[in-house]
Amino acid sequence: MPRAALRSRIWLLGLVLVAGCAGLRGLGPARPTTTDELLAGISARRAAVTSLRARIRLRSGLARMWTRQAVLVQRPAAIRIDVLSPFGLALALGTEGRTLWAFPPHQGVLYEGVASPANLQRLLGTPLPVEDLVDVFLGAAPARTPTAEPTLARDGDAYVLTIPYQGGTQILRFAVDTLDMTGIEERRDGAAPIRVTFGDYEDGFAHALDLTGADGVAASIAYDQVERNATIDPAAFAPPPAPRVLPLERATAPS
Repeated sequence: MPRAALRSRIWLLGLVLVAGCAGLRGLGPARPTTTDELLAGISARRAAVTSLRARIRLRSGLARMWTRQAVLVQRPAAIRIDVLSPFGLALALGTEGRTLWAFPPHQGVLYEGVASPANLQRLLGTPLPVEDLVDVFLGAAPARTPTAEPTLARDGDAYVLTIPYQGGTQILRFAVDTLDMTGIEERRDGAAPIRVTFGDYEDGFAHALDLTGADGVAASIAYDQVERNATIDPAAFAPPPAPRVLPLERATAPS
C-alpha cells in the first residue's frame, strides 16, 4: 500500500475516535435534575462500562461512504481498530496506552511510536489523550477535575452542564426527559472546540455518534454489534510482529 494511502486511512480512522450522531425521537416530560445527580450519573456510567467489543460503520471524508470496522476498547487506555475490506483486514491501528502503532498487513510494515498527545494528534486528528478516547468510545464524558463549581442550565430540550477545568471547559448536554447524555463539547485554551453528539440509545448505550472537529471536519459512526464489558486478551492491543518497523512519523497524516 502506498504511504499516501496509508496516511489517508489513518487520518480517516482518527475521526472515528471522537465521532457522534443524534437520533430522532419524541420528547417526553422534562425530568427535574441537579448538578450533583448528573455528575454522579457520569461517574456511575464510567464505572459500569469498562470494555467494549463492537462492529461499527464509519462515514467520513468527501465521499461520505460507509466503511466497516471492528473495535476493541479496554479501560484505562487500550484501543484497537481493524479496518475491514471485502478481502479481509486492510489496516490495524492500536495502543495499549504506551505504544501507538499502525499496521497495513499487505505492506508488511509496522509503524510504531509513543502514544503521546503529539502522536495522537498526528495520526488520529485529536488532541485528546488515550484515556479520553476510551471514554468517548464507551459512551462516557472524559473525566475532568473542576477548578470551579460546575453550573447547570436548561437550553430548550437539553440540560447543559458546564465544567471548568485547568486549561479548558467541558460542556455536557443531557436530554431533559431521559437524562441521557446527548453531547460533549471540549473547549481547550488555544485550540478549536471538539463536539461529539450521541444518539440512537438502546439499553442505555448510544449506537450513533457524530463528530465535528477542528476546521469543521465531520465523521459519523454507527454501532452494528455491541458487547459491553467484554473479556479481551491484553495481547490484542500489542503491536503485531512485522518484518519491518518504521517510526510513526513516517505514517504522519496529511496536514
